[in-house]
Amino acid sequence: MHIKEGRPEVLEDTKRVLWHYSAGQPGPVLVLLVGMHGNEPAGVKAVKKISENQEFFHGRFYGDVYAIAGNLKALEQGVRFIDTDLNRLWELFNTQKDYSNKNGAMKPVEYLESLEIKRVIDAIIARHSDNLEDIVFADLHTTSSQSCAFILLNDTLANRKLAGNFPVPQILGIEENIQGTLLSFINNLGFRALGFEAGAHNDEISIIRSEAFLYLLLNYAGNTVLKNAEERKYRDIIEVYENVPNTYYEVIHHKLVDDPAVFQMIKGFENFLPVDKGTALAYENGSLIRAPKSGRIFMPLYQKKGHDGFLIIREVSPFWLEVSGYLRRSSIHRLLRFLPGVTKTGSRSFEVDLNIARFLVKDIFHLLGYRVTEKNEFTLICYRR
Repeated sequence: MHIKEGRPEVLEDTKRVLWHYSAGQPGPVLVLLVGMHGNEPAGVKAVKKISENQEFFHGRFYGDVYAIAGNLKALEQGVRFIDTDLNRLWELFNTQKDYSNKNGAMKPVEYLESLEIKRVIDAIIARHSDNLEDIVFADLHTTSSQSCAFILLNDTLANRKLAGNFPVPQILGIEENIQGTLLSFINNLGFRALGFEAGAHNDEISIIRSEAFLYLLLNYAGNTVLKNAEERKYRDIIEVYENVPNTYYEVIHHKLVDDPAVFQMIKGFENFLPVDKGTALAYENGSLIRAPKSGRIFMPLYQKKGHDGFLIIREVSPFWLEVSGYLRRSSIHRLLRFLPGVTKTGSRSFEVDLNIARFLVKDIFHLLGYRVTEKNEFTLICYRR
């Protein structure tokens, strides 16, 4: 599928670039990523609808907007992926697990797709190299369960500031639990990036919410200025359900699934539904799985592809967000290397020996803006976002 561009200027990869519109003058650069999973067409359809609204852009647009297609082959077949999840590959580049290092091995279709996407992203960054601070990325998705709209973000102050404009829940630090996402790859390049989840895969409302989000994003990124009535209209469309607090959340449990064919989520769970510890949630190989903690269910798996069974999230106090914002702008980072069990491994990274540093390690590093992952059972890797 190729959507006709708004202006003649377009990158060479016309198959991958669904749409490009330029004001012909300097301004913010918005890069939209749609269809990373082939069973999530809402973002593609929303881009098509906006691209056809030429009257909206005339005389009220600044900078550039690009829309990049994700998994083209999976989109053609309407499946999540062909060989492997395209949105879990992005931290394999330049590692031992990079598919390019596997001589003679069959490379998954998604690896080749990722190379094409990366080539287009690199070309956009190169084209706007004199305006890097004004480049914003947004990745549009839907879920396999019913859901209100919400935003996923790597927890940086710049991402928080942009995401805070939208009247939907914000999920912080998702990259610590779901690794290899394109959002993390973009953030590691130093750009602002948000993920928008519009609702269930095939619901019409998911297309409508995606379109509303894009108009609002164009406004908040500085590409256009919406009229007050327009902004209220689009905010009302994506506004959260009454029973879901519009606030920040963090992940407190992540159920990984080795074989999705033997995992079955119990019917009836929607995103943000409160669950108590001990609630029956799913079956795996015939064994009942109960919630290990109380919180809210998040992204329950109701499809046979994917390895993220479900997550449990909890609300984050606005007070701690304010404290973390203050601490991240301070020079307290310089003192971390003096803490027991903490070893500085790079200009922005530390390793923590859990045999020595046992209490509140993740909380402290999260407050200061670090991504925390496990190197092994007794060692954490903390990297400043």
